[in-house]
Amino acid sequence: MLQYIAKRILLFIPTLIVISLIAFIINIEAPGDPAARLVNASIGSSETYKINRQQIIEQKRKELGLDLPVFYFSINTLLSTESTGPSWHRYVPVIRFYGTRNQYHKWISGIILHGDFGISYETQLPVINEITTHLPWTLTLSLLSTFLAFGISIPIGMYAARKRGKMFDKFSATGLFILYSLPNFFVASLLLVFFANPQFLGWFPESGVQDATNFNNDWSFWTKIVHWAPYLILPLITYTYSSIAFLSRQMRAGAIEIFDQEYITTARAKGLDEGKILWKHVFRNSLAPIITTFANAFPIAVTGSIIIETLFSIPGMGREIYQAVLNYDYPVIVAIFTIIGFLTLTGYLVSDILYAIADPRISYSKK
Repeated sequence: MLQYIAKRILLFIPTLIVISLIAFIINIEAPGDPAARLVNASIGSSETYKINRQQIIEQKRKELGLDLPVFYFSINTLLSTESTGPSWHRYVPVIRFYGTRNQYHKWISGIILHGDFGISYETQLPVINEITTHLPWTLTLSLLSTFLAFGISIPIGMYAARKRGKMFDKFSATGLFILYSLPNFFVASLLLVFFANPQFLGWFPESGVQDATNFNNDWSFWTKIVHWAPYLILPLITYTYSSIAFLSRQMRAGAIEIFDQEYITTARAKGLDEGKILWKHVFRNSLAPIITTFANAFPIAVTGSIIIETLFSIPGMGREIYQAVLNYDYPVIVAIFTIIGFLTLTGYLVSDILYAIADPRISYSKK
């Protein structure tokens, strides 16, 4: 297993390089001059800026490393390196190497060594600060939603498979399909209207994550939890309901396939308790589709939901991505793209490990 994990990590390296190259190309090919945007945002239309505009921008370009070559090497033609020459020189390639003094090396080494994704065009702050500011709320909602969804859907799916074709299976299937068909913005709007509107029930706050006037950073951790809980209940329901519907049907399908196996029939013939058959034999061997879904939770845990976070005014990553796209804040967009790629690969690795743990028949070692 350890040998397999080491091989997979080594295979991840070229994939991560490709992801970083795509992100870098998006960054350098984005419309506009990054140096000019940053200078415009920080200085604006002052008289000093108008007089020394180009000089200030060039200084910013050197500070950002934009005056360096783009990559480790460049390929031109012999004619492009000469002032004059015969026409056939345009077909002679010339490769020029720049070593580590190039934009890509500066960008990727900054990410690996310092977590430096650059400066946000919009806020003038380091991108990593923007991410760490908004990530906790998205991560909290995503993790809670994942645990709730798996914790509720697995028992429902297992019991529906055990009672296949009976009343519980039919009613649960109908209810879950109805839930799954409802779009999250519609459910979020209903929850806000009926449970956050003082004209109806008004049980929960309508937006935000805390009371700006009453919240105190000096409170204890548990006091903060109690304060935050009412703000997170409605978003958590909106995050979770569709996952419960999807996962429970996946679990049911996997469990039914195992129930039809001969060794389950043999276990029943030997008089083994039905509960033991269900949770000891069927459950473990029917986890494959659930594990695949669990692997996809890694990038989702960081990106969040743009619609839900916008409707509930949650300062999370989904809302941050939305604002970055609206404001053409390419450093933030590229940083999130890179992180999602890394987490997707991590999810695949974790799913492979969980496959081997859940099903002993799966082995990654050579016989």
